[in-house]
Amino acid sequence: MDRQAVDAAIITLASSQGMVLTTAQLRQAGINRNLIESRRGGLLTPLARGVYAVGELTPAVRLRAALAVVPESAASHHSAAWAHRLPVQRPVTVEVITGRRTVVTIEGVRARSTAWLPPDDLVELDGITVTSAARTLCDLAGVVPRSRTSHLIEVAISDRLVSAEELQACARAWCRRGRRGSGVIRALDHELLDTEPMAESVLERKAIGLLREAGLTGWRQQYRPPWYDGVRGVVDLACPELGVVIELDGRRWHATAQAQAEDRRRDRAAVAHGWITLRFGWQEIVYRPATVIDECRRVLSARRRQIR
Repeated sequence: MDRQAVDAAIITLASSQGMVLTTAQLRQAGINRNLIESRRGGLLTPLARGVYAVGELTPAVRLRAALAVVPESAASHHSAAWAHRLPVQRPVTVEVITGRRTVVTIEGVRARSTAWLPPDDLVELDGITVTSAARTLCDLAGVVPRSRTSHLIEVAISDRLVSAEELQACARAWCRRGRRGSGVIRALDHELLDTEPMAESVLERKAIGLLREAGLTGWRQQYRPPWYDGVRGVVDLACPELGVVIELDGRRWHATAQAQAEDRRRDRAAVAHGWITLRFGWQEIVYRPATVIDECRRVLSARRRQIR
C-alpha cells in the first residue's frame, strides 16, 4: 500500500467516525505499525495511547477521543448540555463522566468519576453516548449558579427535551445520594415543577407488576412487619424472607416536613429490627423502571449473601 493509498484509507475510515481512530481500527484496516508510526505527528495526531485524531482538534474530536479512552463513559455537564442543544456556550474543555475511577491525560478533556451512572441516565445523540437531559440538568446544578440552573430547566421543559416527571424521577435518585447541588434541585422542583401525585393503590399495582416482570418474587403487599404496633407501621411492600421493605411515595417529592419525619421514623424502626427500606417515588416507578429494578436486585443480592 503506497503512501497516497494509506492516507486515503485513513481519511475514509476517520470520516466515518468523527475523525477519531484507534490503533486497533487502523490495524484492522490493513495499516501496519510502521505505517502508523510514519503518520504520527502528521496526518495522525496522537491524543492518548492508541488513540489518534485526523484533522483539526475540535471539541467534538476531543470528546470522541475521550469516550474512546475512558471506559464506560459519556459526555456530561456542559458537553452534554451542548449536545442536547441547551442554551450553553460550546465548552472549551470537554467533560465526560464514567462509573469507573480513571485518569485521563488528553489535553482539553476533564473526566469525572461517579458511583451512580445507571442506564436510565444515558442516551445516544449523533452516535455519541451522553447523559440524559434530566441527568445533565442535575449534574449542572452542582457546578453553575442557581439562577442559571433554573433557566436551563425552564428551557429544557419548554423545548420538550425532558418532562417535569422525568426530571423529578432522575432528581429523586440523584439527590438521594447527597450530591452537590441537591438543595438547588429540590428548591427548583418546588418552584418550577408542579405535578399531581399518584393514588397509592395504582402505584402499588405498578410496582408489583414491575417486580414480577423482572422475576423478583416473594413480595407481600400491605405487610405488617415485626414492629407493627396495631396502629402504625404497615408497609407498602415487603420481602419477609430477606427483610427488605419497599415504601412507595405517591406524593410530590418535596413532601411536607411532617411527612418526611414520619418516613424517617419508619425507616429507623425497620433498621432496629434488622430490615432495610428502599423508597421510590411514582416518577421513578413510571419513568425509571430499569434503575428501580437494578437497585432492588443489588439490595436483594446483598441480603442473600448476608443470610448465608
